[in-house]
This record gives sequence, C-alpha cells and structure tokens, in this order.
Amino acid sequence: KTQNDYLCQWVERRNKYLDALLAMEAPPNPQKCSICDGDRIYRCLGCFSQPLFCMQCCQKQHYMLPFHQIKQWTGTFFEDSSLCLAGMVLHRGHHGQPCPSGVPEGMDQHSNRVPFPVDDTEWCMDELDDVPPFLRVPQGGNHLTLVDVTSVHLLQVRYCVCPTSQQFHMQLLESGLLSATIDQPKTAFSFSVLNDFICNNLECETSTSNYYNKLQRITSNVFPHLVPVSASAVCLFVR
Repeated sequence: KTQNDYLCQWVERRNKYLDALLAMEAPPNPQKCSICDGDRIYRCLGCFSQPLFCMQCCQKQHYMLPFHQIKQWTGTFFEDSSLCLAGMVLHRGHHGQPCPSGVPEGMDQHSNRVPFPVDDTEWCMDELDDVPPFLRVPQGGNHLTLVDVTSVHLLQVRYCVCPTSQQFHMQLLESGLLSATIDQPKTAFSFSVLNDFICNNLECETSTSNYYNKLQRITSNVFPHLVPVSASAVCLFVR
C-alpha cells in the first residue's frame, strides 16, 4: 500500500478518533478512583493510560515518581495541577518514607525544613495573583525545584536527619539529582535532563537559554513566562 492508501484509511475513521480524544477530556462514569472507591480528582499524564486517583492514592502512587504531571478535575474540566498541590512530599532516604529520626534541634517540628534563612530574591516571578497555583513557588525553605525533561516541578522535600545521614546536597545526588547549590539546595536537576541538554547542544546546537525556554513551554504551554526561573539554574546549565 502507498502512503495515500494509509491516509485514506485514517480519513474514514477521523471522526471516531476525534470522539475518543474529546471523551478523554472528561472523567469516566462512574467517577471512582482507579485504586479505591474514592472520588476521582486527579488524572496523571505520566502514568500509562492516564488513570484517575483520589488525593490519598495519588500521593501513594507517586511518592517515588516525582516527575509525573497531573491535572485536577474542577467539576467542568481538567485543570493543570501538581503533585505538590496534591499534598505529596518528597522524602529523601529510607526508600521514600519519612525519616524515623524526626527533626533535629533548630528545625520546625512540623516541616523538617532547612534551618537557615532562605533568599527568594533570585526567583523571577510576577505578582502572585497572576500566577496559576501549580506554578507558584511554595512558601518556606523546605521546597525544591526539580528540573527534568518532563517539565519543571515544584515539590515539598523532607531530608533524612539520622546521625549518619549525608548532607542534603549529597542525599539529592544519591537520588539521581544534581543540586545547583551546596549549602542551600533549592534547585536540582535530574541526570536525564542534563544528558538531554548535552545531546541537544551537540546535535542540534541548542543554546542554554533556548533549551530552558523549551522546558518552560513543556511545563506550561499557556504561561511559559510564569514558570519560575532561578539564576542558579541557568548558571548550572552554563557550567
């Protein structure tokens, strides 16, 4: 068969394809979680077949999959959301489970946050009211910006604080994440995005700024200019 024959076969079925694509924009009926019987609130775009989860199951299914993108059902459509808004916390050490040692002296007992002041002046953000919720940088010193080939992710992070634990930047490295800074890890890159940038730079001559612009576009095709950009992140790409 020729290419024209294959195209004619598709034209005959294009309405069925369009119907199937439009049907994917609404939750199935009954609206139940794919794991339990709870209400389906979140749809994961990274999981195979894009299953729907309740909040609790979404957290449990993604505690080792922080790079998945999700959408939240508003009652009329699926809105861009994030695992951070779904309440997921990235625990380092102990195979993704909370550290049994609790928090060290000088740390917030509820947040296990880094016990030093955090300077957020390096972030280039518009007024908070103009930024969609899934693009807002979490408040406090315990958030982490993860840059991956899938997008730029904002997550709450809890580090292991056992007496024999590594420094925070080393805990990230052992998890396959390269921290942009040593003392105050706030931005980290997956090895996948670093390798992908090298390949793009060598084969396509993609510049650092153009590659990061692509990541912003992947994160939010509607508001790419609102994706948080850290000066240290761009500097690490250059290095």
